[in-house]
Amino acid sequence: MQEPGLPEKLREAMLEETIIQAMEDGADIENCHFYGDELPEMENAICEFIGCFFERCHFSSCGAERLVFVDCVFEKCDLSGMIFQKATFQRVKFSNCRMTGTQFTQAALMNISFDDCQMEYINFSETKAQHVSFTGCAMKESVFFQFRWQDWLLKECNMRQAEISHTQLKGLDVTSCDIGGLIVDINALRGFRVTPAQALMLSTLLGLAIQAD
Repeated sequence: MQEPGLPEKLREAMLEETIIQAMEDGADIENCHFYGDELPEMENAICEFIGCFFERCHFSSCGAERLVFVDCVFEKCDLSGMIFQKATFQRVKFSNCRMTGTQFTQAALMNISFDDCQMEYINFSETKAQHVSFTGCAMKESVFFQFRWQDWLLKECNMRQAEISHTQLKGLDVTSCDIGGLIVDINALRGFRVTPAQALMLSTLLGLAIQAD
């Protein structure tokens, strides 16, 4: 997996002012450090961020038509309820972020890492993902619907009552995760990597009645 390529020197900037100026100039937003800012309303806007560091920023649904993030880092940001529909992320890291109910519907994710994030009820529907990792994340009742992936890592995540449907599971390893109450397609279980205890739990999906000795 490729890490974000942030430049050594970043320009301290205000998020709303920088976005307004970029939209007026028809330019991308590059090499900026945003601290404690809030994403403004961007109705039908198309905006691209390159080499930017977002620290303790607050994002919520902004009405943007399309957002692009390349070589960016989000640290301790609140992205709860944010709608990244049809957004593109390439070499992006999310660290210690709150992402409750965030939507990545029809988004494209390439070389993306989520580390120690609160991601309950997050939605990845019709999402394309290549080289994406989730480490130490709280993902209770998350949704992965038609999640088309290549190289998907799940490590020490809480995925209780998550739903993975219309998604290939072969080769996906969840042995270090809590998958209690996981909802999956029965016909997609072949090649799904689980522990013996997890396999016993998933056997109930097949209608099996396990009798103790």
